[in-house]
This record gives sequence, C-alpha cells and structure tokens, in this order.
Amino acid sequence: MKFEYTGRHIEVTPTIRSHVEEHFERINHLFDGNNRNVHIIIEVEKGKHRSEIIVKWHDQVLTATTVNSDMYKSLSETLSILFQNMDSADDAHQTINRLGADHRVCVQN
Repeated sequence: MKFEYTGRHIEVTPTIRSHVEEHFERINHLFDGNNRNVHIIIEVEKGKHRSEIIVKWHDQVLTATTVNSDMYKSLSETLSILFQNMDSADDAHQTINRLGADHRVCVQN
C-alpha cells in the first residue's frame, strides 16, 4: 500500500504514520495484494484535530473525516468509519458481481 500524508498546521510524525499504517495492516487481506493509494490529511485549527482519509476501493473513492480534540482519537475514528465504508462497498461490489453488470446497488450510509 502506498501512503501519502498531508499535514496542515501540523507535522506528520513517524508515530502518526505508524498509527495509521498499523490499522491498515489489520485489513491488508481485503486489498488482495493490490497496491492502493491511501491519502491521509491531518489538520489542526483552533485546537480541533481533523483527519481525513481517502482510498480508491474497487470502482469507488471512499472518504472518511472526523474532528476530535485529540489527533490519535480523530485518526482512529476516521479509520473506523472508513473500514465500515469499505465493508459496505465490498458487499455491494460482490452483489454486483453476483447479479451481473445489468444490476446496480446503491450503498447508503
């Protein structure tokens, strides 16, 4: 997996990198060995820590964003939301493959 980090008003430390990458190690099996680009954006503004993660998943681009008073909590919550979205998208992708290209499934959160 290829990780790209953007820090706005904050330095992306090795600890933050390892925090994110350890979470992705747990779900590495979902990527079927394909290299995916993951973009992590972290930002601090007025004491609020915002994190956003963007990943291309099958035919979709999934994003998740949270704001918290602690950067690590914000990242963990964002990762949790993203993993839930990936699970929903994976279910929809499997349904489309099972039904054929003529059917479309809408995933709502």
